[in-house]
Amino acid sequence: MTPTIDTAAGAPTATRGVESRRALLVVAFIGFGLLLQSANYSHLTSFFNVYALEEKKLSSTQYGIIMGSYNFVMVFVSPLAAKLVSLRLVNDKSLLLAAWTIDALFCLMMSAVYKLRPGRPFFCGSLIIRILEASACSIGFVMPYVFSGSELNGMSHIMVPVLDTVYGWAVVAGPVMSGLLFDIGGFPLPFWVLGTALLVWTFLAVCFLPEPRKRRTEAPRSRSLWFVLNFTVIVDVLCTMSVHLLITFNESTLAQHLNVKFGYDATQSGLLFFAVGGAHAVTSLISGFLSKKMPDPRYFVFGGQMVMLAALVLQGPLISIKQTEMTLVLAQILLGVGAGPAFGCCYLHALRFLSDWGEKKDTHAALAAIFVPAFAISGVIGPIASNIALDYSSYETTVAIGALQAAAATILLLGTICLGPRSFQKSADV
Repeated sequence: MTPTIDTAAGAPTATRGVESRRALLVVAFIGFGLLLQSANYSHLTSFFNVYALEEKKLSSTQYGIIMGSYNFVMVFVSPLAAKLVSLRLVNDKSLLLAAWTIDALFCLMMSAVYKLRPGRPFFCGSLIIRILEASACSIGFVMPYVFSGSELNGMSHIMVPVLDTVYGWAVVAGPVMSGLLFDIGGFPLPFWVLGTALLVWTFLAVCFLPEPRKRRTEAPRSRSLWFVLNFTVIVDVLCTMSVHLLITFNESTLAQHLNVKFGYDATQSGLLFFAVGGAHAVTSLISGFLSKKMPDPRYFVFGGQMVMLAALVLQGPLISIKQTEMTLVLAQILLGVGAGPAFGCCYLHALRFLSDWGEKKDTHAALAAIFVPAFAISGVIGPIASNIALDYSSYETTVAIGALQAAAATILLLGTICLGPRSFQKSADV
């Protein structure tokens, strides 16, 4: 019989040791798998912008459509993946491994689009492959939260910020590594390296990732995913979307801005992305760990929103100062610091409001079904809207538009914190 997850003080030491090793394997595999998939999503930001616009003669709008299409697909596929999990028609491990395999194969295929002619052929080829790759990535982004609920019950205040931190490090590692690989081996090399790495990791997971356990208390069918839609959770989702809008705006426009203003190449642009991604990762982890001691995790989110507004003032710049490389680096660090608490603390706040359902995989699947698509919607709007704005206005004006939407989200968040409930229903599972 499969051992239960109960590792109380009275449990045998051998059983606790087996469970600890199992948990470590699950954390390692879903964590590094998420890192690779997130890197596949983000690594283009350090070189694809300049390459597409200058070498392949795309417009900023066409480039924004290619980048935004990835997230557009996630809006529709992520809820389907969560529903598939709740129906229990497919083994969780099998679903995750299929997503990794498909993602890796299309990443490898993307390495060949540089052979296409400039203009419409390159645009259409890149767009089609990114759409197909995004379908697999959507499933891969939902499954880590499902595994958190099924295998790591009671550890959400640790696992959610860890997963968010992993994404933050992927935003760092992807552009930095791909910018360096692009400068060394040209357009195909970043795709070869990342696609091969994900395939190898998938093979290792086939051999060593533990099979999902079947719990005696698990119902054969779950409640509809719509039960999570209430005003409190919607506000949490909107705050997450606001922050991600700014992150995707930054990812899709910063490299070109650096190239024009300071003459940065792909490697230098990738290194500057280290500032926002690294700061995001650190503050996400710290705020998530401390959220369990806070009466409301959204306090961290509100503070982060204020820091992000200060970052945008410097990044525009939106005040009468001369923008130097140093002020731009400072703006990037502040942007990462401010963005860090948003996803983890909003997700954990929503989980508290759903505490009657506990930290079970159905609860996590339901939350992932709205947080991941919302994250993706902002990922569609961010690159497309910002690049359209750049086609018709200056970089400073585009930054100002982003600051206005961030200010509106901050006001909404402050209103719900002040007028909403300050205590949460407690459950033994949360």
